[in-house]
Amino acid sequence: MRLLFVGDVVAEPGLRAVRLHLPDVRDRYHLVIANGENATGGKGLSKKHYRQLRDAGVDAITLGNHAWDHKDIYELIDREPIVRAANYPPGTPGRDYLVFEADGERLALFQLMGRVFLEPNLDSPFQTADRLLGEIGEANVLVDVHAEVTSEKYALFHHLDGRVAALLGTHTHVPTADGRISPRGTAYLTDVGMTGTYDSIIGGEVATFLARFLTARPQPFRSAKGPAELWGVELELRGGRATRLAPYRWREP
Repeated sequence: MRLLFVGDVVAEPGLRAVRLHLPDVRDRYHLVIANGENATGGKGLSKKHYRQLRDAGVDAITLGNHAWDHKDIYELIDREPIVRAANYPPGTPGRDYLVFEADGERLALFQLMGRVFLEPNLDSPFQTADRLLGEIGEANVLVDVHAEVTSEKYALFHHLDGRVAALLGTHTHVPTADGRISPRGTAYLTDVGMTGTYDSIIGGEVATFLARFLTARPQPFRSAKGPAELWGVELELRGGRATRLAPYRWREP
């Protein structure tokens, strides 16, 4: 099973990168998954931008800490191929995981949200993962870990090593160089990177984001403009194990 996971799609440059590039390579993969929680102006996912991602060839979308920023997400989250963090409390709208069939293989996708410096009131991502693995059964399991600190991501990797096929970090928007496949067959990368403009501060306009640090006062949130880059990870999974992990990058001409 060949997959492309696209890192956090940020605002119009990220959407543009997906629209421009993904249709040209879509037939290389059985499934394409994207983190879309920053797609609408850098915060959240609207119905309009959900449709743009899907029309470009994205099969499933993961969210994150901005999952609820746009009201029309409630029209989508229970019926479309979207997963929000599974460690929200019981009764939260949306599904804990999705299951796909491709190339004779079964793929289960879920997301865990970190609690350190991000969402401290959520349920434990460790215990949530244990519960979901008990429900899912035999499958290639892909986990999006949307978390702020690398130690929490690494701890989840060690907790799930050999029990999932891949664990990919999102949220911090900076691609890391520590991709590997463990001896137990679990692919790991601390952060996939973002899909947007890198002439920015993690996707935000430099002037206003820099002013936050220089003045220590709130500033308006504005997403950056400029040439777009698509960052992602190519995966090959079979029999519950990863056989290939490779960073993926495309830059707008």
